[in-house]
Amino acid sequence: MDLFNLTKIIISLITAAIALIIGFRVYFLNKDDWLNRWFALFFASSSLGFLLYSIYHTILNNAQIIIPIMIISHLFFNFNSISLTMTVIVLERFTKVAMSFKYLGRILILFIIMSIGYFIWIPQLDSESYELGIVNTKTSLGLSIFVNAIRIALLIYVVCKYIIISQKIEGETKNRVNWFTRGVIIVIIGLLINLSANFLGSWLEIIIEVLALIVINVGSFFILKGFLI
Repeated sequence: MDLFNLTKIIISLITAAIALIIGFRVYFLNKDDWLNRWFALFFASSSLGFLLYSIYHTILNNAQIIIPIMIISHLFFNFNSISLTMTVIVLERFTKVAMSFKYLGRILILFIIMSIGYFIWIPQLDSESYELGIVNTKTSLGLSIFVNAIRIALLIYVVCKYIIISQKIEGETKNRVNWFTRGVIIVIIGLLINLSANFLGSWLEIIIEVLALIVINVGSFFILKGFLI
């Protein structure tokens, strides 16, 4: 395995570990609060997504299991967008209302819509790269655009909502929400940087992906800061 790929895998594992630790920390700060729970789910699903991403990039002797693992990792990445969206709904509405079918049910249906395409237009392994010891997967362009468009739309929605919410409140809560907003914006920047890497090639793609993971980690610590206030 070349140095660039190894670096990407190591940074992905570090990101998975950081997300998992922050997720546990956020959850145990207030286990009964659904805001904490949804943020914890956001970090946990991100952690599992990056962990599986790292794992399937190291499988060089069993091509059959790479695509199933890759699909599962994308399901976790889809779910982290859903979880982040639910944090806004919980902040805006009473918990009982936020957890009703009107909100939670529709969000979960959206998750199914985002995910079902991976089982219809199944991604493929780049066999030529695989023979050279590099794991690359190919996803249908239409599916990739569709899923990423929803992810980006949800993330933009979340940022706008957090900005609006922060303008309506004062005191310590406003300070917390401001940290959430900054963190979410930084995470989104990292995700967009990572998305742009898909349109690049070779070593440059890997460098951009590593940069994106570092940015995502910084944003995660900003969100944690909001909970620690």
